[in-house]
Amino acid sequence: MNGFIFGFSATLLSAMLWPSLLPISYLPYLCLGALVLFKKASTLSGALFAVFWLTGFCFILSRQDLPLSLQPVQVRGEIISLVSQNSDWVSFDIIVDKPNLIFWPRAKLRLTWQSPEAVQVGQVWSFTLMPKSISSVLNQGGYNEQKQLISQHIVGKGRVIHAQLLTTHFSLRNHLISQLSPKLSTFAQGDILLALILGDKQLIPASKWQALRQTGTGHLVAISGLHLSVITAWVYVCTLFLLSRFAAHPSRRNLVIALSLAGGSALFYSYLAGFAVSTQRALVMILLIMLLSLLRRYSSAWDRLLFALFIVLLFDPLACLSAGFWLSFCALAIILYTLESAPRIQPAEDKATFRAKARGRLAQFWSIQWRLSLVLGLVQAVFFGGLSVHSLWMNMLVVPWFSLVVIPLSMLAFILWWLGTLFGQAWFGLFHLADFTVLPYGKLLELSGNLPVHWHSVSDTLLGASLCVLLALILWRYLPHHSRYGLWHLPITLLFIPATLVFFPRMTEPSSPQWTLHLLDVGQGLAVVIEQDRRALIYDTGAAFGEDFSYSERVIIPFLSSKGLALVDYIVVSHGDNDHAGGAEVLSKAYPRANWITDVAHLEGMPCLPQQIQWQQLRLSFISPQTAKGGNNASCVLRIDDGVHSLLLSGDIEKETEAVLIEQALKGAELKSQVLIAPHHGSRTSSTTAFIDAVAPELVLFPAGLNNRYGFPKPDVVARYQARNIEYFTTGREGQISVSFAAGRLEVKTYRRDLAPFWYNRLFRFGDLINPE
Repeated sequence: MNGFIFGFSATLLSAMLWPSLLPISYLPYLCLGALVLFKKASTLSGALFAVFWLTGFCFILSRQDLPLSLQPVQVRGEIISLVSQNSDWVSFDIIVDKPNLIFWPRAKLRLTWQSPEAVQVGQVWSFTLMPKSISSVLNQGGYNEQKQLISQHIVGKGRVIHAQLLTTHFSLRNHLISQLSPKLSTFAQGDILLALILGDKQLIPASKWQALRQTGTGHLVAISGLHLSVITAWVYVCTLFLLSRFAAHPSRRNLVIALSLAGGSALFYSYLAGFAVSTQRALVMILLIMLLSLLRRYSSAWDRLLFALFIVLLFDPLACLSAGFWLSFCALAIILYTLESAPRIQPAEDKATFRAKARGRLAQFWSIQWRLSLVLGLVQAVFFGGLSVHSLWMNMLVVPWFSLVVIPLSMLAFILWWLGTLFGQAWFGLFHLADFTVLPYGKLLELSGNLPVHWHSVSDTLLGASLCVLLALILWRYLPHHSRYGLWHLPITLLFIPATLVFFPRMTEPSSPQWTLHLLDVGQGLAVVIEQDRRALIYDTGAAFGEDFSYSERVIIPFLSSKGLALVDYIVVSHGDNDHAGGAEVLSKAYPRANWITDVAHLEGMPCLPQQIQWQQLRLSFISPQTAKGGNNASCVLRIDDGVHSLLLSGDIEKETEAVLIEQALKGAELKSQVLIAPHHGSRTSSTTAFIDAVAPELVLFPAGLNNRYGFPKPDVVARYQARNIEYFTTGREGQISVSFAAGRLEVKTYRRDLAPFWYNRLFRFGDLINPE
């Protein structure tokens, strides 16, 4: 049985790294590999079942009669969660309601609605909506919304045009949230209390989420093994104590009652938490321990962990795409390993003093915490591009306090309040006490932003080297230290080479003539990073919307961090349109030492007038405009070359400025370039045939969002370049596009095709999760 479970789980987890979605055509190769590697029929059967299960799961999820066109469609669905809400717009998830659907799972859609209606969870509406694909902007270091949506079974997005309320389904959890959240919003730490009790995080503001990430304590507000274990243990101990005191019985009756009540409490608490992945894992393990205790059967902790992994992946094979899945299971694996290997005081040692026992427990707790901080820090860096420097000491302070005081007191306050509502009373007294116990933690979160180096961004290179070092240390720990095994220690030495190349040669390595253009995917906008010798130049900043969204913060800064580009020498803003200059304020705060070149009035910097600047081994030639003025035709046009290769950044210029540049080229100015960033995103007001012939590019790149409302790049404009055999790429279809200039040739890499060619990163149509071919 364990072999079957292992084969199933290992195959599904490996699906994250597959370039396609485990299609049936790969089945013979997978079977042969599993048979050769494991030589066990049970493992092979588990791998086979995993292939069929994952393929069938995604096929059912994406074949629910959802139209694949981009015309308005009508969908009946139930609102299952509110994602965000402001005075004008509300964003929510619905589960598609198909009465004739007998198979599970059911597809979900994420909708936005500028609605005067008061939408609530549990309502069933008939929506007329404009559909949109789940395909999102994709860049190195950036947030992969597309993968996150797939992990939540969301197969499409849309904007609601019209809706009609049909009915409302009652949900106890949603009812409790709607009753409790307005009350707790008046408490200083009510957002944390609501997350601890009902797993609802709607009250937690973005600033506090940032603080949770910086301190590495975000797991405390995600109901997981810690929370379920505390509640289950309290219910079990209290029940067993009361039964032993007032209804003692020589049989196992009291034990069975205590275990049943504790298991029921764990199940109900998991329901209140919405059965998140971390909650599912903890619930399966707790119920399995109780079941084996009742049956008087033994199983190791690792067996229970493997069984929990199997159950989670069986019910939701796409759960492995979420960061919470990996953080949860890695955390428990570390705890189990530490409990087995770390020295501790045995209960049988009656002669051990209380101080010795306390010292042993403290040593065990320390071993768990530093291992959690190290390994989960690396896992966090893989998913979020950085790690919390202060997570170790903060968790050592906060985890015991939450386990012993905050969690049991919060649940007791909730139970008392709930009982009060049944009698028409408002018993909130205990909530005030619970709020007071969370206050020290809240103050700690407020102070976290002032701590030195509270969040450290990790480049992909450094992260890869760190993972190699970790693997080397694990091998060193378990390989026998004997001369007979000397050859086996060779891989350990090799694993330290990446770290050596990362840390030591940086001081002495010569500058390289190679340079790279990174055209970032920022939707319908422009953001370019030029990289050479670990220094950067930024051309345009992408758009910003409202007070809390900027592509500079969501895309550009994470990208620079992932590439290890801490030194930004120049920031060029072509003109003042939002899709080009919206993120300027964010970049000015992030890189205060950068030199700005722009004619935008509210931005201080050098004017973008014809001039030449030598930057490292590159020549920056600013060739337009002749005078500072506003509008698209006043975009700052920049040509970059190294004497062999050349690049033209044209901003939003239109045919009038193109004609001026052609005139200058006829007088001897340099305009011809190998690579061209298409003017004005590929609109019909630019890219004239004369301009294309004057530039004569080998490659043209269109910075245009997928299915953008302007229809950029226009088909006839693309046809002009194709007629001249000019290769072209579009960010909306390819994601980030990187072009390396070296050794007399161009090397083009795109995010979806080369940098991260996994199945969940490809383009998806509305309602589609797998390729029907």
